[in-house]
Amino acid sequence: MLTNCIRHLVRHRIQLQNYSRAMSNLTLCSVIDEFNRLAPLSLAEPWDNVGLLVEPSSSKIVKKILLTNDLTPSVMQEAEDSSVDLIYSYHPPIFAPLKRISAANWKENIIAKCLENKIAVFSPHTALDALKGGVNDWLAEAFGSHVASCEPLTTSYAAFPRRNCTHMVEIPVPFNPEGKKLVRSILELVASVPEARLEEHISTADGYEQMTIMAPEKALPSLIELVNHCSFANASRYVRIIRVEKPPIPGHGMGRLIRLKEPVTISHAIELVKSHLKLQHVRLAIAHNAKDVNTIALCAGSGASVLKNVKADVFLTGEMSHHEVLDAVQRGTSVILCEHSNTERGFLTKWKDVLTSALGESIQIIVSVNDHDPLHVV
Repeated sequence: MLTNCIRHLVRHRIQLQNYSRAMSNLTLCSVIDEFNRLAPLSLAEPWDNVGLLVEPSSSKIVKKILLTNDLTPSVMQEAEDSSVDLIYSYHPPIFAPLKRISAANWKENIIAKCLENKIAVFSPHTALDALKGGVNDWLAEAFGSHVASCEPLTTSYAAFPRRNCTHMVEIPVPFNPEGKKLVRSILELVASVPEARLEEHISTADGYEQMTIMAPEKALPSLIELVNHCSFANASRYVRIIRVEKPPIPGHGMGRLIRLKEPVTISHAIELVKSHLKLQHVRLAIAHNAKDVNTIALCAGSGASVLKNVKADVFLTGEMSHHEVLDAVQRGTSVILCEHSNTERGFLTKWKDVLTSALGESIQIIVSVNDHDPLHVV
């Protein structure tokens, strides 16, 4: 008996040693796979240049990673001094096509140094923007306990339909006994259809819950029948059925629209932003006929294209052009500008913990100390 226990302990210890050895020798390919699992590149905008941008010619074990918002010459020097194996640069250092790699151009010089030092470069950019729990959700955390709801301004879509779920069904459910009965019935139906699944079940600001079901076409009549049996009038009129070639991914998408539990003054909203981003100053444009803040539309970085035509009391972003700001304030929306990378950089500290949890303690992950926004208020 004792002999068997000893053998079991020895085998267990060997397995742990093998696992630890494997985790301490993660290849570049394995690390990139983990990056893609955490923030799928399919979430990125079509125009973006994301993924592994610089790959050493020989196979590489990754032991040290540097996180940065921008890969500048000072950050590159930091990477060399720190002997990192991989630079995780939020903004892609290669965006426009390169016709040459020379020492004369600062961006090309950085790429040359990465190649010389066998340092890989990976950029997630808009994949992290769209990610649920990514950069925009981090920016929304400025408003903390004031937030009643926070939803993406746009919708991200999966690359392919999953399990023949060709339709998305959005069903509003009232907060009452009849609503609870409907929820149970819908969940039972979803469980009985192998291809169907509950994608999202959230509370809305208008006193309802919303269930989002992904289902094959054959399940639609049964879903509609369940809704029609509800006591609230014309229930099926409020159900949305959308045929999807690429199914939406709830919670993922560009920008965020925040609804607050109670209105706050614009001054208080600014203080919350400054505290979260650790800034002494922001730029502010007050809306025509400004009022207290109930809704905030935000987009990290340069958000004008995402925020355009969104109805909100406040726009929060890094930068907008003069004419875009003029247009917003005339439509009744105040604008808070924090400079481009100030709305992104702080997320890296939070993301470091996520990466460390996924990759293990054997890989050292550091956040750049030389990375900063190029603009300062003087």
